[in-house]
Amino acid sequence: MVIRAKIIWAAVSVICLVTITGIIYTGSRKILSLPFRQTNDLLHKNDFPLTLDFLIPAGFYIDEKVTVKEVLYHRLHKPGQKALLFLSKVVESIPVKYRITATTVFYLFWTLLFLVFFRIFTWMRYSTALILSFLLGAVVYFFMPDFIMGKIDDGVFLAWGLTLFGLRWLKKRKSISAAKR
Repeated sequence: MVIRAKIIWAAVSVICLVTITGIIYTGSRKILSLPFRQTNDLLHKNDFPLTLDFLIPAGFYIDEKVTVKEVLYHRLHKPGQKALLFLSKVVESIPVKYRITATTVFYLFWTLLFLVFFRIFTWMRYSTALILSFLLGAVVYFFMPDFIMGKIDDGVFLAWGLTLFGLRWLKKRKSISAAKR
């Protein structure tokens, strides 16, 4: 009976997860496809406390056909940033092997900071602290500016941290199931 209850609970959990994810995905697609001007005017008309005015980028004309997704895209992707252009020119002048080395050192620096924090302020074992440090170092590195323009290095470091975390979880799960037998 216990095994059936666990299987049913797992199936219900997966179905709920898929349902909630589908609702969020469908709802966000619907919201992003709404016409921006009409939606913002309706929010103003009903005195809603949050309007879409903060999304309007400077110098962007919004006609009747522009959707919320297009306005959000123009707001988040500012094409003419002088600092980004200057930084990209400086970074391109550095040889690739030095950029890769600097990127790896930068990632390992964040990993070391998390490792020191976990070992000083918690009772974690070294292996657990190291694996969690790799994962959290990758998350912090993902949001920081770096020497390699693009998301490939961010994805590699995140994949490395998630792989170590997943292997640790599988090992722990196997040892728990072996202990129960």
